[in-house]
Amino acid sequence: MITSMTGFGRSCVEGDVGQVSVEIRSVNARFLDIQIRCPQSVQSIEQIIRQRFQTVVNRGKISVHVSIDSFDQDSAMPILNEKIVDRYLKEAKRLMEMDGIIGDIDLGLIMQLPDVFTKDSTETQYQHLQDLVLEGFEKAKNEFLRMRETEGSLLANDIKMRIENIVSILADVSDEVPVVRKQVNDRLRKRIEDLLESEDIDESRLAMEVTLIAERSDITEELVRFDSHNKQFIETLTAGGEVGRRLNFLLQEMNREANTVSSKVANTNIVHKMLEIKEELERVREQVQNLA
Repeated sequence: MITSMTGFGRSCVEGDVGQVSVEIRSVNARFLDIQIRCPQSVQSIEQIIRQRFQTVVNRGKISVHVSIDSFDQDSAMPILNEKIVDRYLKEAKRLMEMDGIIGDIDLGLIMQLPDVFTKDSTETQYQHLQDLVLEGFEKAKNEFLRMRETEGSLLANDIKMRIENIVSILADVSDEVPVVRKQVNDRLRKRIEDLLESEDIDESRLAMEVTLIAERSDITEELVRFDSHNKQFIETLTAGGEVGRRLNFLLQEMNREANTVSSKVANTNIVHKMLEIKEELERVREQVQNLA
């Protein structure tokens, strides 16, 4: 699966200790850069968030923002202390069994007795809060990753279409090769005729001139290499994963071949076609910068 380096994910979860919102954004970057902002009360889990991201993302500048609303350590729900209540009831029954003591066990009175209800300790509340933050982070992260995959798929389709267009243009260039060869032969013939008109013919110079013109005008090798780069590019896209760096390398090689062909040939049609290819390569390069 091809993934984009840009993405967004958001979640909002609620529990007894409060409400947590998590927002994740990312933009292009050469390496992985994770920035986390969260309240002081849960800063201890920053490293957990960072580690969880590092297992699924390798490139991009990622911002994680955590906010907490309605957290109050004094607002924890009371918890019934059953052991204490049971002890109170047993002692009350013992009192009722004594001579001269008459009365009923009153629920309201029992609820007011010391230690009948307890509250979570501050440490326990903070643990619940951290668990809530991690729950919110996982939901936001999953949405974030889905968006990166969706955008990556769209980018891959656009890039593939442009590479296929380049392949088509190169096919037209290959069709022009016989015309280029004829032009080269005509130039060679003219050059030889000019040299033969000279009274002093330098055989070594003649051979060198013929060889240089032939070598400088032959673009077959560049077209073969270009075709190989195109195939590797499509194969890399199809394989998926984090392909940005490899595709960037292939684009550099493709640009090099395009420049070499343009500099070798004196054919106007081919030069124009190579300029068209270079424009497409630049568009592809801009798209590849967004890939992880």
